[in-house]
Amino acid sequence: MPLVSVIIPVYNTEKYLPECLNSVLSQTLRDIEVICIDDASPDNCGKILDEYAQRDSRVKVIHLPENHRQGYGRNRGIERSSGEYLYFLDSDDMIEPHALEELCKSAKEEDADAVFFDARTVYDDEKLREVYMPPFQDRRGQYPRHAVKGTELLDAFQKQLEWTCYPQRIFWRSQFIKEEGILNPEGSEHEDEFFAFAGIMAARRALYLPKQYFILRIRPNSVMTSKPAPKNFHGYLINFYRMCRFVNERGLHTYGSEMCIGHMYERAYSLYAQLPEEELRAYCSQRAQDRVLYECFDAHIRAKSFVERIDPQILEQIRSHKRLYIYGAGIVGRRFAGKIFAQSDICLEGFLVTKKDGSAEIVCGRPVKEFSEVNLTDEDFVIVAMREGLLSEIEPLLAEKGVHWSYCRRRS
Repeated sequence: MPLVSVIIPVYNTEKYLPECLNSVLSQTLRDIEVICIDDASPDNCGKILDEYAQRDSRVKVIHLPENHRQGYGRNRGIERSSGEYLYFLDSDDMIEPHALEELCKSAKEEDADAVFFDARTVYDDEKLREVYMPPFQDRRGQYPRHAVKGTELLDAFQKQLEWTCYPQRIFWRSQFIKEEGILNPEGSEHEDEFFAFAGIMAARRALYLPKQYFILRIRPNSVMTSKPAPKNFHGYLINFYRMCRFVNERGLHTYGSEMCIGHMYERAYSLYAQLPEEELRAYCSQRAQDRVLYECFDAHIRAKSFVERIDPQILEQIRSHKRLYIYGAGIVGRRFAGKIFAQSDICLEGFLVTKKDGSAEIVCGRPVKEFSEVNLTDEDFVIVAMREGLLSEIEPLLAEKGVHWSYCRRRS
């Protein structure tokens, strides 16, 4: 049983792979296994890996018949691993010669499930130094010098704006990862965001070492330097969903968890606003579950944008009445109800629809009714239609009864 299992997913990095493998095999700690996952790489990576495996019995190679991305490869490496500790490295990066030995020593002394540490950067192309600034490499904040609960360490990272999810900067106890069932999301980008988040949130003891053990290579056409695309939005959306579910299932609502979840939401929203809608929808429709997630996110954003941009004069007009019906019981109507509840003492009588057609009986604690079920009088109430098209359906009836109405138009 080796002391450390080093897991390296490999794809299209033949130029850098030997330097990566040499940095691992020349570690001062010899008791390791190196599990390399050839993710159907189109270059000579598979051949290079086999050559290293022939020369060094510590190298084990898994050749995948088709490309599945890093998350899938790391998960297969976890399944194959037999070491007491796990370390994930990318095939174009490196580690310092003494890294694994010192990490093992610290993990054992502190009985840590996870050990976090820092990095230094090398540039494959000096032009990149001028145009690309990597995330911080060494933390400058104040942290406990001993192992603490994972949620406590995440809070400290977040409060000092120094949290990073990079798997190459975390050393894990293998038994902890396997018993907790923590795996990388498969089939999406940015899988390390969820893995690191779930790992530190579940860790009973986590430690930070202010040492630069990892060597990050900045090169052209890597994941870090590529332009954002629909696949990036998809990855952030999957992470956001998984993080929310993980926290809710385990009851781990903390400052750090809320900051991580909020960060994922903001990154997804940023790309949602930047990239063409048809491309996002098409990419997220490849799997049924992802399509549902996208449609929910899309509806949420549209409702949020609509309600936040309602003309203030319309809101004042609505608030001048004592009672309110909202025409439309969808997500926009529900968000508008929340805005009214938060900023006014107007009484929300309920939601109105043309036809129920199986819709909910209760929304936001208020009844949903068809117009035929409501006795419209000239009492002081207002009906708000959440879409302009709805007005044509109810204006004649409202005019006949002398009922006030308003359309929540947005500001230009």
